[in-house]
Amino acid sequence: MRTRFSLALLLIPFAVFATEEESNGLQDLTHELTEITQTATVQRANIDYLPFIMSVFEGDELSHAGANSLKDALSLVAGVNISTDNVSLFNPIIRGSNSSAYGQSKLIIDGIEVNDLNFDGYSAYLSMPIDLIKRIEVVRGPGGYSDGHWGYAGSIVVTTYKKEPSADQSGRWFASAGSYGSSQVGGAYNATRDDFAFGIDVYTLHNTLALNYGKDGLANNIFGAINAPLSQSGSAPLGTDTTVLSATLSKGSFFADGRFSLYRHGAGGGMNYALASNEDHYNVNQSSLRLGSHYNIGEFSGTLQGSMIQDHFGSYGLVAPQGIVLRSITAPFLPITYPNGFYSVNETMIRTYWVSNTLTGIIGGGEGTFGIKKSRSSLIEETTINTDRSTGVGLVDYSATRPFMEPHSAMNDFSAYLTYEHPLSRSWMGYFSLTLNKHNQLAPRWDPRIATIYTINPDNVLKFSVSRAHRNPSWQEMFTLNNNARWGNPDLKAESVMAYETQFIHNFGLNHTLSMNLFQLKNENQIFLQSTLLPDGSNGFKYINGLSSTITGFETEWRKRYDTLSFYTTYTRIIGHANGATLPDAHMHTVSGFVTYNWDQNWYTSLSGRWQSKITRYSLDPRPSMQEVSSMDGTVGYTLPQLHSEIQFSVKNMFNQTQLYPSPINTYSSDYPGMGRTYLITLRGTF
Repeated sequence: MRTRFSLALLLIPFAVFATEEESNGLQDLTHELTEITQTATVQRANIDYLPFIMSVFEGDELSHAGANSLKDALSLVAGVNISTDNVSLFNPIIRGSNSSAYGQSKLIIDGIEVNDLNFDGYSAYLSMPIDLIKRIEVVRGPGGYSDGHWGYAGSIVVTTYKKEPSADQSGRWFASAGSYGSSQVGGAYNATRDDFAFGIDVYTLHNTLALNYGKDGLANNIFGAINAPLSQSGSAPLGTDTTVLSATLSKGSFFADGRFSLYRHGAGGGMNYALASNEDHYNVNQSSLRLGSHYNIGEFSGTLQGSMIQDHFGSYGLVAPQGIVLRSITAPFLPITYPNGFYSVNETMIRTYWVSNTLTGIIGGGEGTFGIKKSRSSLIEETTINTDRSTGVGLVDYSATRPFMEPHSAMNDFSAYLTYEHPLSRSWMGYFSLTLNKHNQLAPRWDPRIATIYTINPDNVLKFSVSRAHRNPSWQEMFTLNNNARWGNPDLKAESVMAYETQFIHNFGLNHTLSMNLFQLKNENQIFLQSTLLPDGSNGFKYINGLSSTITGFETEWRKRYDTLSFYTTYTRIIGHANGATLPDAHMHTVSGFVTYNWDQNWYTSLSGRWQSKITRYSLDPRPSMQEVSSMDGTVGYTLPQLHSEIQFSVKNMFNQTQLYPSPINTYSSDYPGMGRTYLITLRGTF
């Protein structure tokens, strides 16, 4: 986490009005406080003085509040709602921004962006166990909170114990088991000697989740009226198997890290909106290796680094049921019956190389950072195997003739950015950033950000910011072919947003804060799927730029910690319009929070909950609004200090409330299901 807006920085303006002797004294004090607040920043002590609207949580407080995963933790944060799609790829939505598109936010784990290239999402990492996470920082709104990473609607920055180990511990372990045959096990270990440091973490998890879906997309003629009678409903597979291994090492100025992730998930509502069968699934795998070195040039410090990333996606199973009738792909385009259904295997491998360089130093009394980054991504493997489109039986390799992804697709990206922060007076701190991005054939984008922090007194702080940001189209949105459920569009433009934000923070005392912020977002060229005539002459859905929205909102957070009792609660209100109608698929009211209580040195308990208001549909959607949803979780734990461990029992959705996620128009008649009541028991410890 950056330390530039530490409490020590607030002393700098006084030097302007001090004598030389007083100035030297303040400089010495500022230096000492900077060293202190570098640690304080990590502990969430001075986020009030960072030029972003953000929330920070320690992993320990989240685990005691009952969060088991990164997804659980994000569901408690102000301004964040979780959305999903037909195959249960989860997508955190920040402030109601375009729930139908991935990549609205960036997930950065230990300084590395992990959004995959296929979807530009990070669903595979939302199951990351909370026991490996030391800290979560959620930035709401555009900007480059983490150097070189630029969120559109926001950024989620995760720091693990592998990256920042506890001073008195070498490692930690955990194991859990619960409903739907769920189990997970993992741990982290660190070792240091002189200027050498090594860290590793690993986890694996498994469950056999299956949920009931309503009538699938065939009932809404997604494969034509002739196939509507084949529509199905019932239980569909949503089980997860994932294993992730990551490691980091450093020696002097040199550093290296790598990550290997395997993620398999049941296809749920089906890749093409036809209910999945038991073995239908998809894989989202990722591997990465990064090397770099820190260096100094005079009083400037820099970091040169490079990386290789491979993103693999694969889908396997029936995408249409037995007896489906589809037209042939050759003249005279006669109807073909598929007695065993339409089976499909689709695989891609995208490889990315990138290199970056940053330089930071004091310029004109303020701190500036300049960085450049160049990347190239290319499709290196593509496989399309389908049921024979001429006979309706048997399998044929269509990789060369009807690929599901543009075979020669590639993305070239260049970015340069400058940030500068400078005291303006005794009470004002200023921040400015400018980003240049050139992506493929798209026109260059210039995104500025201006922010200021006004310290009324030590207990009251105001923030103001104006920023512009953009999101480039993902691989899926640009290059998908021969798929009626989602056809790519290489002519897509980047989404753009203008954001206006202000925040007031009041500190009642130690560990007791209240923050309130107002924001307005003006989005243009947002990408969504439109029902249309596809390039192959069939009807289906194609990605287009066509959504403009204005979202105005209010967020408030209250946090209070006593010796034995802690509270956190938040309320988010948004008012939005898109293309002249009420903003669709967004919760206009959200309340969430948790309370934890330590009965004594061993026992603790907690309650956490969330309520979300009903959702308005798209103007052309005849269905009524999606009902409001709520959930409450309970946790009780017992610590064993002599064994450096604890045991915890959690009940999720204890009142078994119906959980729903909105489905798009003309797909599933009902909304996508969420989990009912579940149980989990966890053992964890340190060494």
